[in-house]
Amino acid sequence: MKKVIFALLFLSISAVSFSQNRNFRMVKPYKWMLGVYWNGVIDDGLGSSYLLNTDKSWNISELPTSLNLDVYFLKGMSVDFIASVNTYKLGKTIDKDTTRSGQFISIKSHFKYSFGYVMDQQWFDPFVFAGVGYTSREALDNEGMIGASFGAGFNLMMIGGFGIQVRGSGNIGFLSGESNYGHAHLGFIYKVQDLDKKPSRSFTKKKYQWGFKKPRYKKPRSRRM
Repeated sequence: MKKVIFALLFLSISAVSFSQNRNFRMVKPYKWMLGVYWNGVIDDGLGSSYLLNTDKSWNISELPTSLNLDVYFLKGMSVDFIASVNTYKLGKTIDKDTTRSGQFISIKSHFKYSFGYVMDQQWFDPFVFAGVGYTSREALDNEGMIGASFGAGFNLMMIGGFGIQVRGSGNIGFLSGESNYGHAHLGFIYKVQDLDKKPSRSFTKKKYQWGFKKPRYKKPRSRRM
C-alpha cells in the first residue's frame, strides 16, 4: 500500500510540474556527466521476497567501485554507460543458496530520459533508462549473462556541477536458465557543461573607439554676398 501511495504522489508532483512549465526553455543542462558509486546486488533467486533485507540478500560494495559516463544529446535524452565490480559474500543468499561466493562484474549501456527537462529545472532530476549489458558472476553455474537492463533513479544537484545520484535496475537474461538480479547504485556525479564562447570585445575597447565615433561635420561657411 505504501508503494502505491508513493507512486501516486510522485505522479501527482510530476503532473503539477509539467502543467506549470509548459513553456520551458530549450536548455542543454550538460555535455557529459561523470559518476562514481557504491553498488549493491541482490541475486537470491527469491524474487522480491527479501528486497529490503540487506543482511540476508544484498551484496554491497565497501568502496565506490562503479563508474558512469552519461553523454547528453537533447530534450532530456542521453546515452548512459556504467561499469560495476562487486563481491558475492559467503553467507549471503545467492540463487537460493548460502554457500556461494565470488566476483561480480557488469558492463551496461542504456538509453536514458530525464524528466527534469520537462519540469524546467535541474536540481531534482528523476529519470528512467533501459538498455543491454553483460554480467559475469563467478558464484553461479551460468557465469556469463547477456541481458536487458531497465530501471529508474534521480539526481539531486548540490553546488556547481556536483550532485548525488540514486538508481535501481532490474536485469533479465536473454537465455533460459539465466538468473535475473537487481542492481542499485548510490554515489556522486559531476556535470560537465558546454562553455559558451563569448564574442571577443577587444575591438570595441576604448583605444579603438575612434572607429565608432559619430562623424563630426564642420558647419558650412556662409557665402558673402
